[in-house]
Amino acid sequence: MAGNDKKEIARIKQGLNQTFKIKDLGDLIYFIGLEVARSKKGIMVNQRKYALELLTDAGLLAYKPAPTPIDNHEKLSSTRSVHFADI
Repeated sequence: MAGNDKKEIARIKQGLNQTFKIKDLGDLIYFIGLEVARSKKGIMVNQRKYALELLTDAGLLAYKPAPTPIDNHEKLSSTRSVHFADI
């Protein structure tokens, strides 16, 4: 539940709890693979935890990044094609 009126949120939670026996888990931190961080500047959402879990599950957490096999300075053109060598 989200809102800027704390009294109204408390009233709604109390009503829901009487009917459904809900549990208040506090401020949102993780939700469906998303990490939610709050600051005075606003709310930031990222998937760092989810990405780390994927790397851990795949056994790739200790691996180092590899450079791309494509030339970063190549200019793409619709009239000229460049054939890349099979590696």
